[in-house]
Amino acid sequence: MTSASHTWTLAIDFGTSNSAAAHSGATSGSIEALSLSHTSHLMPSAVFVDNPNNILVGAAAVNAAAQNPAGFIASPKRLIGHQDGVSANGHTVPTYALVSAVMRTIIGRGLAAHAGVMPERVVLTHPEAWAPQQIQVLVDAAMAAGIPRERITTISEPRAAAGHYSRSHALQHGARIAVFDFGGGTLDIAVLEVTTTNTFQVIAARGDNGLGGKNFDALLQRWVEDRIADRDPDHATWLRRTAPIDAIQSLQNSIQQAKELLSEAPSATITVPGPGDRTTLQITRDEFDELIAPAVDSAVQLTRATLIDAGLTSPDQLLALYLTGGSSRIPLIQQRLGELGPVATLDDPKTVVAQGALLQVLADSAPTQPRPVPAAADLMPSWNTQPRTLVNPQAQTATPQRWWKRLAAAAVAAAAVLAVVVTVIATRGGDDTPDGPQASNATETLARNTDAKEAWPTGEDGGSILTDEEQARAQLPTALQNQLVGDCRRMMGTSNGAGKWNCDINPDGSLAEFARKPNDFYISFNVDINEANREILNYRNGFWAKSYPEGQTALVEDSARTAAAEIIPEVRDDPQYGYTIYYANPKSGVVMTVNRVKDIDSARTFLNRSGLID
Repeated sequence: MTSASHTWTLAIDFGTSNSAAAHSGATSGSIEALSLSHTSHLMPSAVFVDNPNNILVGAAAVNAAAQNPAGFIASPKRLIGHQDGVSANGHTVPTYALVSAVMRTIIGRGLAAHAGVMPERVVLTHPEAWAPQQIQVLVDAAMAAGIPRERITTISEPRAAAGHYSRSHALQHGARIAVFDFGGGTLDIAVLEVTTTNTFQVIAARGDNGLGGKNFDALLQRWVEDRIADRDPDHATWLRRTAPIDAIQSLQNSIQQAKELLSEAPSATITVPGPGDRTTLQITRDEFDELIAPAVDSAVQLTRATLIDAGLTSPDQLLALYLTGGSSRIPLIQQRLGELGPVATLDDPKTVVAQGALLQVLADSAPTQPRPVPAAADLMPSWNTQPRTLVNPQAQTATPQRWWKRLAAAAVAAAAVLAVVVTVIATRGGDDTPDGPQASNATETLARNTDAKEAWPTGEDGGSILTDEEQARAQLPTALQNQLVGDCRRMMGTSNGAGKWNCDINPDGSLAEFARKPNDFYISFNVDINEANREILNYRNGFWAKSYPEGQTALVEDSARTAAAEIIPEVRDDPQYGYTIYYANPKSGVVMTVNRVKDIDSARTFLNRSGLID
């Protein structure tokens, strides 16, 4: 039995790009950020699936991806609520297991700091807008990592951040603060009010799942490629088309380091690998500010809209605008947000959510009960009426990780549901509407679409993919090809081994009228037959749309039902920020994303005029 002197609590902030944790200190008992490496309180949330018995996390996952990108998943958090399982390196793994691998490592760090004693409580943070089913994935992940169900508590990220702010500020009943959480992959904003019981009530919240520090990295990479093209076109072509994965990763690491340095210094140096010698470029903070200004404008507009939702129309109505997340360190962001209210930053903005979560739980004198979660039957999607035939029967023979067996009896039903859902996602084929033709299973669908692709490379899942840009672009409709300008930018490939590219759309062309900002209008695409089949089923089943109120999304299909697209708002409940198009065509294998389209009607017309949907 654990003695009182060894009782401790752990909080885990599982992030889109990075994760952080806090614990009650082993010696002082005070709340401290937990060291997750020899040099940092953060770890990448990325995972690498070597096999179902070996999932690497953090820096080890990023390192493994350079040799074998097929097993790499950069952000498992983005899967929660959209995919219950994912195919990586030829294996299908439940989403909760990917999250659990990260949590297991964090818990291990905590155990090392507390002489191997398990925490009495574990607090998990989550976005304010998450549904109970999404929170359940975090709970399942913690249980799979060995934490008993009764020790798990959950709290929303803005409530946790507000708790950290209140640690050093006396707050009166009715006081309002805003939390601006700007991380690597997402932006979340919430306005909270202090209640009569000195707790926080969220009175307004908005977010943008497509805006974060990664956007700034992409803008910097484009800036680098443009400068290199001016100096040495052959070098630029090498970067965009033939550079090995480790060279691309090295460039992206240098870009990220330069971005972070620009928050403290007037200039930074970016090292650019080449086929021969390396090249260095210097960028000033003023140049960086000019690059990111449109994205910062979007963040400020979203913040202003959230404040208006809360009934706040002047800066003096807000006690503080509290900044969290690594991207909030950027001086231009702090300067612009100062127009809306008094900006407050404390300690390391990357760890305040984890520390605040711990504060909130420890401040509660009453026994903390886990947040209610749905019963196993409630987790079943409405379309899931019975199991379907597996596309790859061998997937059933994979040996589960030994630590998965630690699940307590309370999680068995939920885990079984997740396993069934993974099977359905991987295998479901044919039409999902009553008036459409029904394929007997997904294997038949794949066979029809891959007969002409036998000469293509084979992905980790055995399906046809493309790794060559020229071949991949040839799969795009001619009308769209004719509107692409310049060289496409080669990104890190997909987890299945396919190449992936970002291509600019002509800002003066016939498709530019459908963009919110024609000068920043581009497509991201890859070619993967099996992924296209999975995605088109996801669209028809509303995997994106189910997270939005009715009427905010649209499903578009061609007349032959061989291609489909889901049109989703960039920002929930606020169409002024535009829409994202998610597109898949199993016949050509094209899987595509188009961001920042004006509205649903513009998206429909774009799909038609570009030849993506007839």
